[in-house]
Amino acid sequence: MASNNTQQPSPAIAHSPGPGTNPKRRRQPLSCEPCRHSKLRCDRRLPCETCAKRGWQDKCSYDAAQRGSLRGIRRRKTRDSTAEAVALPPVQQLVSPSEPASHRSQSPEPIHHRWDNILRRPPINQNVSATSTDVGFSLLFGPSVHINDLLARLPPDTVGEYLVSRYFASICPLFHVLHGPTFQKQYTAFLANPQQTNLSWLALLFAICSLTVRTIPATDPGLAELWQNRPMPQNLSALSQEYRNAAMMCLAQDQFLIRHNLNTLEALLVIIQIINENVGAEYAWALLGSALNIAIALRCHSDSPDISCIERERRRRCWAGILIVHSDQALLYRDTDLSHLCNMKTPMPSDANDSDILESGILTRPREASGPEPTQMSLMRFQIRLFHLLTDICNHISSADRLDEASLIRLDAAVAEEQQKWDSLYLVDGARSILDTAGYAKWCMLQAFAHQIYLLLHRPFHTTRSGQGRFRAESRDRCIKSGLALLDIHRQLCELPCLKCYRWTVKGTITYNALHGAVALTSCLLDTAHGPPSTEHIAAIDAIVHRLEKLQGCSPACASVYPILRHLQSRLACQNPPPCTDQVTVEERFDEWISNMDWFRPDDIGWNFWESESVSHQADNNLEVPT
Repeated sequence: MASNNTQQPSPAIAHSPGPGTNPKRRRQPLSCEPCRHSKLRCDRRLPCETCAKRGWQDKCSYDAAQRGSLRGIRRRKTRDSTAEAVALPPVQQLVSPSEPASHRSQSPEPIHHRWDNILRRPPINQNVSATSTDVGFSLLFGPSVHINDLLARLPPDTVGEYLVSRYFASICPLFHVLHGPTFQKQYTAFLANPQQTNLSWLALLFAICSLTVRTIPATDPGLAELWQNRPMPQNLSALSQEYRNAAMMCLAQDQFLIRHNLNTLEALLVIIQIINENVGAEYAWALLGSALNIAIALRCHSDSPDISCIERERRRRCWAGILIVHSDQALLYRDTDLSHLCNMKTPMPSDANDSDILESGILTRPREASGPEPTQMSLMRFQIRLFHLLTDICNHISSADRLDEASLIRLDAAVAEEQQKWDSLYLVDGARSILDTAGYAKWCMLQAFAHQIYLLLHRPFHTTRSGQGRFRAESRDRCIKSGLALLDIHRQLCELPCLKCYRWTVKGTITYNALHGAVALTSCLLDTAHGPPSTEHIAAIDAIVHRLEKLQGCSPACASVYPILRHLQSRLACQNPPPCTDQVTVEERFDEWISNMDWFRPDDIGWNFWESESVSHQADNNLEVPT
């Protein structure tokens, strides 16, 4: 681009329209010809910045001679024959007699393309530094940090490469928002020149390291070099927090709220996954809103014809990731209306592996004779379908007319149909595959999602509250089966050797799912109208309490769920509940109590409500209940 001192073309000096008058100096044109026709801002350079961005360099010109001659013609016509000027159409008055009609518009683009450019969101300049005043607006968080200080927070190259490889091997398959080959190219470029790396991509790298160190033990041989340079104790939680803080620091230095790209969105989604897996989905609600707005600004919810296939698939995956994370929020806040996301008819990511997605298109592989094979995107596509089902269920539950039995049967059948598709794709003759452990882990994730939907769907129909008349024995059985299924998924991920590399999921999402199942199961077992609780069902509650006792120090999620499960266990251990004096059965009071509790904040729960002589006596004899 030419410098600011580039000499502008000298406009022609207009001749006087009549004798005896002094010639006037023609003013410098305010805009080049393309900008003037397209009504765009011009910086008066040669070529100007607008023409450079749109590829109009060869048309960028400030020649105003033609415009001067046109104005002279109009003045002469007006002075010589006013009637003729009135009779002429306005367009003819603006064109010289020698100019062909086909050349009346000198714009490089058709009129509808020019309006698209005018109404398009202004492009974000990614090359402007955080301290530059050319942005016109800055929004910094904290003091400015030099790139060298940020790079110094990274692990050694060998450890960083190991963490990245572990992420793509065991974490990314369950939340596949990144395109592996694209990240590979970016990582290679980063190693060649770290000083010139993009801050948003550096934030993504920090986020990957933060999440990965939470999924491996401190004694992992891949971290040996890391501990040699650290005199502090081997605390992976603190190390993960450091990397997560560094990721947010990179985003802040890059001013991600006003300047963002796909790497910014990918980094935010990985950070949200960290929060969901270690603390709880409710803590990521505000950050998810920022990610959603950035995705809309980047037009991830719609396909553009002028981008490559890889770019289009990356956008689709980010949008799919946003929908999947919203599913966790819908399970927590079932009265939240997410139908606006469903109304955005965004195409799902292509059912293809990373290696099949090229710049020019997607490779098609021949169909196997044994049936369709799962791809890296099969899980996300299934989860998006469940998100639409979940949104439909939440809309029925929160509506004024509530959920009717016909809708219950329809939605229940829809979930069951999805489960059959998973079985045919991920299981071998109805059993887990010993050759594809990743596929079975994905099947467990989908089943956990489905059984939570079952519980939300059937909960209004298994209650025995008087006057409602909504009890269905089938719904009670469904709640018991789904509650047991969620507890069994938790058991498998904790105990099965083939799922050891996915055991990190029990530190967050899977444990919260198990809590959901335990609460529903306890509610059903306390319904004495159907007989005493089954020994098998009580054993399932006891088993998860025993597992969480060992895991409570692994994550804040496990620490918050453990005391809740112990109280549920103590409630089931009471063989003879005290009689109620207000003519309301214990199971009805318990169902009302759990409906108004915030299970993710156990310290705020009024446990004293259930303290009685029999409960306290039984609890004291069996275990020490925390207060």
